[in-house]
Amino acid sequence: MEQLEYLAQKILDAAREAGANAALCVTRETETREFNLFNGEFSLLRTLFDRSVQLSLIKDRRKGSVEINSFDDAAIQKAVTDCVASAESAEPDAAWEFDSEARDETNTAGPLVCDAEALFARTKELAEEVAKRHPKIVLEECYAKHVVTRAVCRTSGGVTSRSAEGCYELSLSYSAHDGDKSSSFYYGGVMLPSLDKPFLDCGLIEWELSSVERQVDNAPLDGKFTGTVILAPNALAELILSTVQWNFIADDPLIDGTSIWKDKLGQPVADPRLSLSFAPRAADVVAGDRWTGEGYPAENWEVIRDGRLVGFMLSQYGANKTGGVRAACPVDRWLPWPHIPAGKQTLDEIIAGIDRGVLVMRFSGGEPAPNGEFSGVAKNSFLIENGKLSHALSETMISGSVADMLQKLRALSRETLRDGGCSLPFIAFDGVTVSGK
Repeated sequence: MEQLEYLAQKILDAAREAGANAALCVTRETETREFNLFNGEFSLLRTLFDRSVQLSLIKDRRKGSVEINSFDDAAIQKAVTDCVASAESAEPDAAWEFDSEARDETNTAGPLVCDAEALFARTKELAEEVAKRHPKIVLEECYAKHVVTRAVCRTSGGVTSRSAEGCYELSLSYSAHDGDKSSSFYYGGVMLPSLDKPFLDCGLIEWELSSVERQVDNAPLDGKFTGTVILAPNALAELILSTVQWNFIADDPLIDGTSIWKDKLGQPVADPRLSLSFAPRAADVVAGDRWTGEGYPAENWEVIRDGRLVGFMLSQYGANKTGGVRAACPVDRWLPWPHIPAGKQTLDEIIAGIDRGVLVMRFSGGEPAPNGEFSGVAKNSFLIENGKLSHALSETMISGSVADMLQKLRALSRETLRDGGCSLPFIAFDGVTVSGK
Protein backbone atom coordinates (compact mmCIF):
# COMPACT_ATOMS: atom_id res chain seq x y z
CA MET A 1 0.00 0.00 0.00
CA GLU A 2 2.85 2.38 0.76
CA GLN A 3 4.21 1.96 -2.77
CA LEU A 4 0.79 2.72 -4.24
CA GLU A 5 0.47 5.85 -2.12
CA TYR A 6 3.98 7.02 -2.96
CA LEU A 7 3.40 6.42 -6.66
CA ALA A 8 0.09 8.30 -6.67
CA GLN A 9 1.73 11.32 -5.01
CA LYS A 10 4.65 11.17 -7.44
CA ILE A 11 2.24 11.28 -10.37
CA LEU A 12 0.29 14.18 -8.86
CA ASP A 13 3.53 16.11 -8.38
CA ALA A 14 4.48 15.48 -12.01
CA ALA A 15 1.05 16.66 -13.15
CA ARG A 16 1.37 19.87 -11.17
CA GLU A 17 4.85 20.48 -12.60
CA ALA A 18 3.31 20.07 -16.06
CA GLY A 19 0.85 22.86 -15.34
CA ALA A 20 -2.20 21.06 -13.95
CA ASN A 21 -4.42 23.19 -11.72
CA ALA A 22 -5.98 20.09 -10.14
CA ALA A 23 -5.40 16.36 -10.49
CA LEU A 24 -6.66 12.98 -9.33
CA CYS A 25 -4.71 9.74 -9.42
CA VAL A 26 -5.74 6.16 -8.61
CA THR A 27 -3.06 3.48 -8.36
CA ARG A 28 -4.23 -0.12 -8.13
CA GLU A 29 -2.84 -3.64 -7.78
CA THR A 30 -5.02 -6.72 -8.20
CA GLU A 31 -4.11 -10.34 -7.52
CA THR A 32 -6.43 -13.04 -8.86
CA ARG A 33 -6.19 -16.77 -8.14
CA GLU A 34 -8.43 -18.63 -10.53
CA PHE A 35 -9.73 -22.13 -11.22
CA ASN A 36 -11.29 -22.74 -14.62
CA LEU A 37 -13.71 -25.47 -15.67
CA PHE A 38 -14.29 -26.02 -19.38
CA ASN A 39 -17.17 -28.32 -20.32
CA GLY A 40 -17.27 -29.50 -16.72
CA GLU A 41 -13.58 -30.44 -16.45
CA PHE A 42 -10.77 -28.57 -14.68
CA SER A 43 -8.62 -26.98 -17.37
CA LEU A 44 -6.69 -24.17 -15.72
CA LEU A 45 -5.20 -22.96 -12.45
CA ARG A 46 -3.41 -19.64 -12.57
CA THR A 47 -2.52 -16.53 -10.61
CA LEU A 48 -2.83 -13.16 -12.33
CA PHE A 49 -1.28 -9.85 -11.28
CA ASP A 50 -2.60 -6.58 -12.66
CA ARG A 51 -1.46 -3.02 -12.14
CA SER A 52 -3.13 0.14 -13.29
CA VAL A 53 -2.82 3.90 -13.02
CA GLN A 54 -5.71 6.27 -13.68
CA LEU A 55 -4.86 9.95 -13.98
CA SER A 56 -7.23 12.84 -14.56
CA LEU A 57 -6.22 16.48 -14.48
CA ILE A 58 -7.63 19.92 -15.09
CA LYS A 59 -5.50 22.53 -16.77
CA ASP A 60 -6.91 25.95 -17.60
CA ARG A 61 -10.48 24.58 -17.17
CA ARG A 62 -9.75 21.76 -19.63
CA LYS A 63 -9.88 18.13 -18.52
CA GLY A 64 -7.71 15.25 -19.68
CA SER A 65 -7.68 11.58 -18.63
CA VAL A 66 -5.45 8.61 -19.26
CA GLU A 67 -5.13 5.04 -17.95
CA ILE A 68 -2.12 2.74 -18.16
CA ASN A 69 -1.25 -0.71 -16.80
CA SER A 70 2.38 -0.11 -15.84
CA PHE A 71 4.28 1.37 -12.92
CA ASP A 72 7.39 1.88 -15.05
CA ASP A 73 8.91 5.38 -14.74
CA ALA A 74 9.00 5.96 -18.49
CA ALA A 75 5.39 4.80 -18.91
CA ILE A 76 4.25 7.06 -16.07
CA GLN A 77 6.03 10.10 -17.48
CA LYS A 78 4.46 9.44 -20.88
CA ALA A 79 1.05 9.07 -19.23
CA VAL A 80 1.39 12.49 -17.58
CA THR A 81 2.51 14.04 -20.88
CA ASP A 82 -0.39 12.39 -22.74
CA CYS A 83 -2.87 13.49 -20.09
CA VAL A 84 -1.73 17.10 -20.32
CA ALA A 85 -1.95 16.93 -24.11
CA SER A 86 -5.47 15.50 -23.82
CA ALA A 87 -6.50 18.41 -21.61
CA GLU A 88 -4.90 21.01 -23.87
CA SER A 89 -6.84 19.70 -26.87
CA ALA A 90 -10.19 19.77 -25.03
CA GLU A 91 -12.71 22.60 -24.88
CA PRO A 92 -12.55 24.74 -21.73
CA ASP A 93 -15.34 24.08 -19.25
CA ALA A 94 -15.47 25.58 -15.77
CA ALA A 95 -17.70 22.75 -14.52
CA TRP A 96 -14.82 20.27 -14.12
CA GLU A 97 -14.01 19.64 -10.47
CA PHE A 98 -12.39 17.04 -8.17
CA ASP A 99 -12.90 16.56 -4.45
CA SER A 100 -10.80 19.18 -2.66
CA GLU A 101 -11.91 18.51 0.92
CA ALA A 102 -8.89 16.94 2.60
CA ARG A 103 -9.39 13.53 4.19
CA ASP A 104 -7.20 10.59 5.06
CA GLU A 105 -8.82 7.17 5.36
CA THR A 106 -8.09 3.47 5.10
CA ASN A 107 -10.73 0.81 4.42
CA THR A 108 -10.25 -2.95 4.57
CA ALA A 109 -12.91 -5.57 3.85
CA GLY A 110 -13.28 -9.21 2.92
CA PRO A 111 -10.78 -12.07 2.79
CA LEU A 112 -7.37 -10.74 1.75
CA VAL A 113 -5.79 -14.20 1.71
CA CYS A 114 -7.08 -16.94 -0.59
CA ASP A 115 -8.11 -20.29 0.86
CA ALA A 116 -7.12 -22.14 -2.30
CA GLU A 117 -7.96 -25.57 -0.89
CA ALA A 118 -11.51 -24.52 0.01
CA LEU A 119 -11.97 -22.74 -3.33
CA PHE A 120 -10.95 -25.86 -5.21
CA ALA A 121 -13.24 -28.00 -3.07
CA ARG A 122 -16.24 -25.71 -3.66
CA THR A 123 -15.55 -25.63 -7.40
CA LYS A 124 -15.25 -29.42 -7.59
CA GLU A 125 -18.42 -29.75 -5.54
CA LEU A 126 -20.22 -27.42 -7.95
CA ALA A 127 -19.21 -29.45 -11.01
CA GLU A 128 -20.28 -32.71 -9.36
CA GLU A 129 -23.61 -31.35 -8.11
CA VAL A 130 -24.52 -29.77 -11.45
CA ALA A 131 -23.79 -33.07 -13.22
CA LYS A 132 -25.93 -34.93 -10.68
CA ARG A 133 -28.86 -32.53 -10.30
CA HIS A 134 -28.94 -31.07 -13.81
CA PRO A 135 -27.70 -33.68 -16.29
CA LYS A 136 -28.81 -31.65 -19.31
CA ILE A 137 -26.70 -28.63 -18.32
CA VAL A 138 -23.36 -28.18 -20.03
CA LEU A 139 -21.06 -25.88 -18.06
CA GLU A 140 -19.30 -24.36 -21.03
CA GLU A 141 -17.17 -22.13 -18.82
CA CYS A 142 -16.84 -21.72 -15.08
CA TYR A 143 -14.39 -19.39 -13.34
CA ALA A 144 -13.96 -19.61 -9.58
CA LYS A 145 -11.69 -16.88 -8.28
CA HIS A 146 -10.27 -15.16 -5.27
CA VAL A 147 -9.63 -11.49 -6.01
CA VAL A 148 -7.85 -9.05 -3.76
CA THR A 149 -7.48 -5.43 -4.81
CA ARG A 150 -5.37 -2.79 -3.12
CA ALA A 151 -5.79 0.77 -4.32
CA VAL A 152 -5.06 4.36 -3.40
CA CYS A 153 -6.93 7.45 -4.57
CA ARG A 154 -5.19 10.81 -4.11
CA THR A 155 -6.20 14.26 -5.26
CA SER A 156 -4.24 17.48 -5.34
CA GLY A 157 -6.89 18.87 -3.00
CA GLY A 158 -5.74 16.66 -0.14
CA VAL A 159 -7.70 13.42 -0.46
CA THR A 160 -5.90 10.20 0.42
CA SER A 161 -8.15 7.15 0.41
CA ARG A 162 -6.72 3.64 0.70
CA SER A 163 -8.66 0.46 0.08
CA ALA A 164 -7.83 -3.25 0.47
CA GLU A 165 -10.68 -5.59 -0.36
CA GLY A 166 -10.91 -9.29 -1.07
CA CYS A 167 -13.69 -11.56 -2.27
CA TYR A 168 -14.46 -14.86 -3.93
CA GLU A 169 -16.13 -14.76 -7.33
CA LEU A 170 -17.96 -17.36 -9.39
CA SER A 171 -18.96 -16.79 -13.01
CA LEU A 172 -20.81 -19.36 -15.11
CA SER A 173 -21.84 -19.65 -18.74
CA TYR A 174 -23.92 -22.63 -19.75
CA SER A 175 -26.80 -24.04 -21.77
CA ALA A 176 -28.96 -27.15 -21.71
CA HIS A 177 -28.69 -29.93 -24.27
CA ASP A 178 -30.72 -33.05 -25.01
CA GLY A 179 -29.74 -34.77 -28.24
CA ASP A 180 -30.11 -32.23 -31.02
CA LYS A 181 -32.20 -29.90 -28.85
CA SER A 182 -30.68 -27.06 -26.85
CA SER A 183 -31.60 -24.02 -24.80
CA SER A 184 -30.38 -20.48 -25.27
CA PHE A 185 -27.05 -19.58 -23.68
CA TYR A 186 -27.20 -18.22 -20.13
CA TYR A 187 -24.70 -16.71 -17.72
CA GLY A 188 -24.68 -15.92 -14.02
CA GLY A 189 -22.50 -15.64 -10.98
CA VAL A 190 -21.94 -14.30 -7.49
CA MET A 191 -19.39 -12.42 -5.38
CA LEU A 192 -18.91 -13.84 -1.90
CA PRO A 193 -17.19 -12.74 1.31
CA SER A 194 -16.52 -16.37 2.28
CA LEU A 195 -16.86 -19.97 1.14
CA ASP A 196 -19.17 -21.00 3.96
CA LYS A 197 -21.93 -22.19 1.62
CA PRO A 198 -21.95 -24.35 -1.53
CA PHE A 199 -22.04 -22.26 -4.69
CA LEU A 200 -25.42 -23.74 -5.64
CA ASP A 201 -26.91 -22.23 -2.47
CA CYS A 202 -25.76 -18.71 -3.38
CA GLY A 203 -27.67 -16.09 -5.35
CA LEU A 204 -30.24 -17.63 -7.69
CA ILE A 205 -27.83 -20.16 -9.20
CA GLU A 206 -29.92 -23.25 -8.45
CA TRP A 207 -33.14 -21.66 -9.76
CA GLU A 208 -31.38 -20.42 -12.90
CA LEU A 209 -29.86 -23.83 -13.67
CA SER A 210 -33.22 -25.54 -13.17
CA SER A 211 -34.98 -23.01 -15.39
CA VAL A 212 -32.44 -23.24 -18.22
CA GLU A 213 -32.62 -27.04 -18.09
CA ARG A 214 -36.37 -26.81 -18.75
CA GLN A 215 -35.72 -24.56 -21.75
CA VAL A 216 -34.20 -27.38 -23.79
CA ASP A 217 -37.77 -27.95 -25.04
CA ASN A 218 -38.78 -24.63 -26.56
CA ALA A 219 -41.03 -23.31 -29.29
CA PRO A 220 -41.77 -19.91 -30.82
CA LEU A 221 -44.85 -17.96 -29.83
CA ASP A 222 -47.62 -18.00 -32.39
CA GLY A 223 -49.00 -14.50 -32.89
CA LYS A 224 -48.93 -11.38 -30.76
CA PHE A 225 -50.55 -10.15 -27.56
CA THR A 226 -50.31 -7.42 -24.94
CA GLY A 227 -49.92 -8.83 -21.47
CA THR A 228 -47.79 -9.17 -18.37
CA VAL A 229 -44.04 -9.64 -18.44
CA ILE A 230 -42.13 -10.81 -15.37
CA LEU A 231 -38.51 -9.72 -15.53
CA ALA A 232 -36.09 -11.86 -13.54
CA PRO A 233 -33.38 -9.82 -11.79
CA ASN A 234 -30.82 -10.06 -14.63
CA ALA A 235 -33.38 -9.00 -17.24
CA LEU A 236 -34.63 -6.26 -14.91
CA ALA A 237 -31.10 -4.86 -14.74
CA GLU A 238 -30.45 -5.21 -18.48
CA LEU A 239 -33.67 -3.51 -19.58
CA ILE A 240 -35.28 -1.37 -16.90
CA LEU A 241 -32.49 -0.24 -14.61
CA SER A 242 -29.93 0.44 -17.34
CA THR A 243 -32.49 2.55 -19.21
CA VAL A 244 -33.36 4.49 -16.06
CA GLN A 245 -29.70 5.14 -15.37
CA TRP A 246 -28.41 6.10 -18.81
CA ASN A 247 -31.54 7.60 -20.42
CA PHE A 248 -33.32 9.32 -17.54
CA ILE A 249 -31.03 10.26 -14.62
CA ALA A 250 -27.38 10.41 -15.80
CA ASP A 251 -25.22 13.41 -16.73
CA ASP A 252 -25.64 13.31 -20.50
CA PRO A 253 -29.47 13.22 -20.82
CA LEU A 254 -29.84 15.83 -18.08
CA ILE A 255 -27.21 18.16 -19.51
CA ASP A 256 -28.51 17.92 -23.07
CA GLY A 257 -32.16 18.00 -21.96
CA THR A 258 -33.27 14.69 -23.55
CA SER A 259 -34.24 13.06 -20.24
CA ILE A 260 -38.01 12.70 -19.91
CA TRP A 261 -37.49 12.94 -16.13
CA LYS A 262 -35.48 16.16 -16.18
CA ASP A 263 -38.34 18.13 -14.55
CA LYS A 264 -39.72 15.26 -12.44
CA LEU A 265 -37.67 15.58 -9.25
CA GLY A 266 -40.04 15.09 -6.31
CA GLN A 267 -42.81 13.77 -8.58
CA PRO A 268 -44.16 10.23 -9.11
CA VAL A 269 -42.34 8.34 -11.88
CA ALA A 270 -43.21 4.79 -10.84
CA ASP A 271 -45.68 2.70 -8.90
CA PRO A 272 -45.66 3.68 -5.18
CA ARG A 273 -44.44 0.16 -4.26
CA LEU A 274 -41.13 0.73 -6.06
CA SER A 275 -38.03 2.19 -4.42
CA LEU A 276 -34.56 2.17 -5.99
CA SER A 277 -31.16 3.07 -4.65
CA PHE A 278 -27.57 2.52 -5.70
CA ALA A 279 -25.79 1.31 -2.60
CA PRO A 280 -22.04 0.59 -2.65
CA ARG A 281 -22.06 0.59 1.15
CA ALA A 282 -25.00 -1.81 1.63
CA ALA A 283 -24.33 -4.62 4.10
CA ASP A 284 -24.70 -7.35 1.46
CA VAL A 285 -22.43 -5.70 -1.12
CA VAL A 286 -19.06 -7.39 -1.52
CA ALA A 287 -16.08 -5.18 -2.44
CA GLY A 288 -17.99 -2.00 -3.25
CA ASP A 289 -16.19 1.13 -4.43
CA ARG A 290 -14.82 3.49 -1.78
CA TRP A 291 -14.69 6.63 -3.95
CA THR A 292 -16.32 8.15 -6.99
CA GLY A 293 -14.63 9.03 -10.25
CA GLU A 294 -13.99 12.54 -8.92
CA GLY A 295 -12.52 11.42 -5.62
CA TYR A 296 -15.54 11.90 -3.34
CA PRO A 297 -16.43 9.22 -0.78
CA ALA A 298 -18.72 6.57 -2.28
CA GLU A 299 -21.98 6.35 -0.33
CA ASN A 300 -25.46 4.94 -0.83
CA TRP A 301 -27.73 7.07 -3.01
CA GLU A 302 -31.51 6.98 -3.25
CA VAL A 303 -33.08 7.57 -6.68
CA ILE A 304 -36.73 6.51 -6.30
CA ARG A 305 -38.59 6.41 -2.99
CA ASP A 306 -42.13 5.01 -2.93
CA GLY A 307 -42.50 5.75 -6.63
CA ARG A 308 -41.23 9.34 -6.46
CA LEU A 309 -38.01 10.55 -8.07
CA VAL A 310 -35.80 11.83 -5.25
CA GLY A 311 -32.34 11.95 -6.85
CA PHE A 312 -30.45 12.03 -10.14
CA MET A 313 -27.20 10.22 -10.92
CA LEU A 314 -25.16 13.39 -11.44
CA SER A 315 -21.40 13.62 -11.14
CA GLN A 316 -19.97 16.83 -9.67
CA TYR A 317 -19.44 17.94 -13.27
CA GLY A 318 -23.07 17.18 -14.11
CA ALA A 319 -24.27 18.93 -10.98
CA ASN A 320 -22.25 22.03 -11.85
CA LYS A 321 -23.62 22.01 -15.41
CA THR A 322 -27.27 21.56 -14.42
CA GLY A 323 -27.46 23.20 -11.02
CA GLY A 324 -28.44 19.86 -9.52
CA VAL A 325 -27.07 17.82 -6.63
CA ARG A 326 -24.11 15.47 -6.99
CA ALA A 327 -24.94 11.80 -6.41
CA ALA A 328 -23.02 10.22 -3.54
CA CYS A 329 -22.52 6.93 -5.40
CA PRO A 330 -20.17 6.34 -8.35
CA VAL A 331 -22.00 7.37 -11.52
CA ASP A 332 -19.50 6.41 -14.21
CA ARG A 333 -20.08 2.65 -14.02
CA TRP A 334 -23.03 0.49 -15.08
CA LEU A 335 -25.54 0.03 -12.26
CA PRO A 336 -23.36 0.64 -9.21
CA TRP A 337 -24.88 -1.85 -6.73
CA PRO A 338 -28.64 -1.45 -7.38
CA HIS A 339 -31.04 -2.19 -4.55
CA ILE A 340 -34.83 -2.61 -4.81
CA PRO A 341 -36.73 -3.75 -1.70
CA ALA A 342 -38.59 -7.04 -2.10
CA GLY A 343 -42.34 -7.36 -2.45
CA LYS A 344 -44.86 -9.39 -0.49
CA GLN A 345 -45.80 -12.12 -3.00
CA THR A 346 -43.77 -15.17 -3.95
CA LEU A 347 -42.88 -15.64 -7.59
CA ASP A 348 -45.33 -18.56 -7.78
CA GLU A 349 -48.11 -16.37 -6.40
CA ILE A 350 -47.38 -13.68 -8.97
CA ILE A 351 -47.44 -16.23 -11.80
CA ALA A 352 -50.73 -17.69 -10.48
CA GLY A 353 -52.43 -14.31 -10.97
CA ILE A 354 -51.43 -13.87 -14.63
CA ASP A 355 -53.75 -15.02 -17.43
CA ARG A 356 -51.22 -14.62 -20.22
CA GLY A 357 -47.70 -13.33 -20.09
CA VAL A 358 -44.01 -14.14 -20.26
CA LEU A 359 -41.26 -14.77 -17.70
CA VAL A 360 -37.98 -13.36 -19.05
CA MET A 361 -34.61 -14.30 -17.59
CA ARG A 362 -32.45 -12.36 -20.07
CA PHE A 363 -33.09 -9.48 -22.49
CA SER A 364 -31.19 -8.87 -25.70
CA GLY A 365 -31.90 -5.73 -27.67
CA GLY A 366 -30.58 -2.49 -29.05
CA GLU A 367 -30.21 0.63 -26.98
CA PRO A 368 -33.63 2.00 -25.97
CA ALA A 369 -34.69 5.36 -27.38
CA PRO A 370 -34.11 8.46 -25.23
CA ASN A 371 -37.75 8.28 -24.09
CA GLY A 372 -37.32 4.66 -22.99
CA GLU A 373 -39.10 2.90 -25.84
CA PHE A 374 -37.52 -0.49 -26.57
CA SER A 375 -37.79 -3.68 -28.58
CA GLY A 376 -35.73 -6.81 -28.14
CA VAL A 377 -35.58 -10.57 -27.72
CA ALA A 378 -36.92 -12.30 -24.61
CA LYS A 379 -34.09 -14.75 -24.03
CA ASN A 380 -34.41 -17.76 -21.70
CA SER A 381 -38.12 -17.11 -21.36
CA PHE A 382 -41.32 -19.02 -20.58
CA LEU A 383 -44.90 -18.48 -21.68
CA ILE A 384 -47.37 -17.98 -18.83
CA GLU A 385 -50.92 -19.19 -19.42
CA ASN A 386 -53.82 -19.41 -16.97
CA GLY A 387 -51.62 -18.82 -13.97
CA LYS A 388 -48.99 -21.44 -14.81
CA LEU A 389 -45.61 -21.57 -16.53
CA SER A 390 -46.10 -23.14 -19.93
CA HIS A 391 -43.40 -24.09 -22.42
CA ALA A 392 -40.12 -22.28 -22.97
CA LEU A 393 -40.12 -19.73 -25.77
CA SER A 394 -37.81 -19.11 -28.70
CA GLU A 395 -37.79 -16.31 -31.29
CA THR A 396 -40.01 -14.12 -29.10
CA MET A 397 -39.85 -10.34 -28.92
CA ILE A 398 -41.03 -7.91 -26.26
CA SER A 399 -41.53 -4.19 -26.81
CA GLY A 400 -42.88 -1.23 -24.92
CA SER A 401 -41.86 1.82 -22.93
CA VAL A 402 -39.76 1.60 -19.77
CA ALA A 403 -41.36 4.78 -18.42
CA ASP A 404 -44.85 3.31 -18.91
CA MET A 405 -43.86 -0.05 -17.42
CA LEU A 406 -42.72 1.61 -14.21
CA GLN A 407 -46.21 3.08 -13.88
CA LYS A 408 -47.84 -0.29 -14.67
CA LEU A 409 -45.99 -2.39 -12.16
CA ARG A 410 -48.09 -5.41 -11.19
CA ALA A 411 -46.05 -7.04 -8.42
CA LEU A 412 -42.63 -7.40 -6.84
CA SER A 413 -41.50 -10.80 -5.64
CA ARG A 414 -40.49 -11.82 -2.16
CA GLU A 415 -37.53 -13.67 -3.68
CA THR A 416 -34.49 -11.53 -4.48
CA LEU A 417 -31.17 -11.94 -6.21
CA ARG A 418 -28.40 -11.10 -3.76
CA ASP A 419 -25.20 -11.79 -5.64
CA GLY A 420 -22.80 -9.54 -3.74
CA GLY A 421 -23.34 -6.67 -6.15
CA CYS A 422 -27.11 -6.14 -6.13
CA SER A 423 -30.34 -6.89 -4.31
CA LEU A 424 -33.16 -7.21 -6.86
CA PRO A 425 -36.54 -8.99 -6.92
CA PHE A 426 -38.52 -10.35 -9.85
CA ILE A 427 -40.91 -7.63 -11.05
CA ALA A 428 -44.08 -8.09 -13.12
CA PHE A 429 -45.19 -5.31 -15.47
CA ASP A 430 -48.50 -5.03 -17.35
CA GLY A 431 -49.07 -3.63 -20.84
CA VAL A 432 -46.03 -5.09 -22.63
CA THR A 433 -46.32 -6.24 -26.25
CA VAL A 434 -45.19 -9.83 -26.84
CA SER A 435 -44.62 -10.92 -30.44
CA GLY A 436 -43.86 -14.31 -31.98
CA LYS A 437 -43.91 -15.59 -35.51
